[in-house]
Amino acid sequence: MLRFVSFTLAIVAMCNGQIAVERDPVCGTRNGFYGIEGNCDAYVECRDYRSREMQCPDGLHFDPAVAWPNYPCGYPMEVDCAGRGIAQPAQPSAECPHLYGFFPSPKATADECGYYRMCVDGVAVEMACPPGLAFNPSNARCDWPDTVSTCNAAAFLGFTCPPPPVNEIGELIEGPVNYKYEGNCFAFFSCEEGRARLLSCDAGYGFDPISGRCVDGDIIKC
Repeated sequence: MLRFVSFTLAIVAMCNGQIAVERDPVCGTRNGFYGIEGNCDAYVECRDYRSREMQCPDGLHFDPAVAWPNYPCGYPMEVDCAGRGIAQPAQPSAECPHLYGFFPSPKATADECGYYRMCVDGVAVEMACPPGLAFNPSNARCDWPDTVSTCNAAAFLGFTCPPPPVNEIGELIEGPVNYKYEGNCFAFFSCEEGRARLLSCDAGYGFDPISGRCVDGDIIKC
């Protein structure tokens, strides 16, 4: 009789969609990620209220803001570890200081500072920033050359901003001034306070050195 009653209750619970699930007290939701205090790389993953302690690969940090089921680990420049605890010891390879991340390339010099390497599971892949940008080791990003302390911006760009122009009464013209990028109809240098930035016109437009602006590409004789 007791077995029959238990079976009947189980059937009723299933019909109501209320199947009993054993809950781990760590899991506030059925599925989700939870950080571990004092640790920047480790986290708890909950699946069906059951927890499992995990750790991001070397070079990546756990992102406490990530939503399940997205991948919970990110690069340090995207996921700040400050004040969250320690990171796991580095696992360097012959090519990389960490298994994952972006690092200076041995190909890079002060005059050629756009090179960097991307490390994937300890294997380095040589990369290059988009034209006009230099790799910045301080934030592991491609950045304006004048903001990278190890880069000779003038030599790297092959351009130095001329003295700022003045108007008819001798006053400095405020705002950026644009100059032609030799050998290219669409790119140009924009100078402001002596800093040169290599920019490009939108698709369908070309740079007019007379007006210093991007104009309809049909007007430009390229």
